[in-house]
Amino acid sequence: MISFTALIATVLALGTPTAHPPVHQYLGTWNYDQPDRASMRNVAVIGSVPPIHVPQIGDIVFTRSATGVTGRTDQGCTWTFAVRRASLELDPPSQNCFNRVIGSSYTITRWSVTVAGNRERETIEAVSHQPTGDYAFRLEEGSRTRAAKGPTVRFAGSWRYDPADPATRVNILTTRYPDRMTQTPRQGVVTFAKGPGNVLTARTEDGCAWRLTARGNTARLDPAEQTCQGTRLTFWTVAGDGERQASILAGTAADGGNFLLSVGSLTRQR
Repeated sequence: MISFTALIATVLALGTPTAHPPVHQYLGTWNYDQPDRASMRNVAVIGSVPPIHVPQIGDIVFTRSATGVTGRTDQGCTWTFAVRRASLELDPPSQNCFNRVIGSSYTITRWSVTVAGNRERETIEAVSHQPTGDYAFRLEEGSRTRAAKGPTVRFAGSWRYDPADPATRVNILTTRYPDRMTQTPRQGVVTFAKGPGNVLTARTEDGCAWRLTARGNTARLDPAEQTCQGTRLTFWTVAGDGERQASILAGTAADGGNFLLSVGSLTRQR
């Protein structure tokens, strides 16, 4: 008969069983929560001088892969993660993507994701590659919620763009032409009307109507490309909490210029 001491020695030699990593808890669609500059929740810092604070909105879809988990963002980038005991970790730890929406690339060197129920936390370290050079990018307080169909009431109503601020790039529309670049304030009111299910119609002051689909706190242009009066929208994502909206908008103007609003900010009109 084997002694108790020998049994313990055998267990220690073999090691304790390791539970299968709970991959399923990460899978699905996750929306960034509403950005908040006061707490820096979902506000990334890009290390130019002075540093630029960029609200993070949109979603990521995590799916199972042969080696771990793949994450695809609403802006078209795909990233691969390894499943650790308590987190997802970017693997390999340096991955690059050209972001078609913002028209530049970045290299993520670290991305850590943890999940508790329907809430997700993340930190990201990256390098943003800009025409003027490379800049450090860091998101310390990233948070998301699992996306689900819900009421569109948080979007319905009229929203006015906040005063533009060139220093922070809030509501500054950048338009690029072959021979020049312009920066103009984004102004005016956008009115969102509820449609069937989780569909929204956004009407702008130029008389155009755009269709978006909402899931949770985030609404996205749907279909992904729409045209009105010669303007072609190729991206529009809005995050709202009922009182404030953050948005990213991109497309091609009627005169051929490619425009981008990377830090859109609106307030509900009463």
